[in-house]
Amino acid sequence: MADIDMIPREYRDGVRVRRTLRLAGIALALVVAAGSVAGVGLRWRTAALERSATALEAVAAQAQADSARGAEQQAERSRQEQVHAVLRTLRRQGELAALARGLDASLGDAVWLTGLRIERDVQGAPAAANVAAAALPEGTETFSAPGASPAAPVQTWHLRSAIELNGQAASYEAVTAFLATLGRQPGIAGLQLVSSSIAEGGAIDFRATGALVHQGKTP
Repeated sequence: MADIDMIPREYRDGVRVRRTLRLAGIALALVVAAGSVAGVGLRWRTAALERSATALEAVAAQAQADSARGAEQQAERSRQEQVHAVLRTLRRQGELAALARGLDASLGDAVWLTGLRIERDVQGAPAAANVAAAALPEGTETFSAPGASPAAPVQTWHLRSAIELNGQAASYEAVTAFLATLGRQPGIAGLQLVSSSIAEGGAIDFRATGALVHQGKTP
């Protein structure tokens, strides 16, 4: 005798529908859970990136500040080096010693000095245009000096140590020989006879001018 299915078909269909809905609900819950986890992970990564960006901005700002501070320190060192160079120029170390050696090598029994004057002249160069080297007196040295403050412009200066020699000689030939020998000595430039005359007793009075040149500079 065949089995008779006593379960209504509608009931079995309802069971299948409920089972399908249950599985769909579970799948949907899994999708929602996965989305929530992904959202949490995304927010965490975003926060981590923001923290990294903030740290990088701080590092960049510090590097920029260090670079600016380094540039300021380098500019100040350069300015101090310029100041020291100007001081060395103004001191003209060895200038008088070179003159003394030159006179010692040039003076003889036929020539003697009655006067010696040294005058150092420092003048600012014209701001409009630099004076041509040919227009400057021989023995003039040009140098640049920083301003009173870092923002002040660099100033160009002309420096010249002029000398005036007064003396007597036994003859004009002795005067000529003395000036020629002295003019060839290191550290002396532009030496020339300004005036001469016969003094009482037959000696030759003379006056000559020139300039002292810092050692290492070309007259």
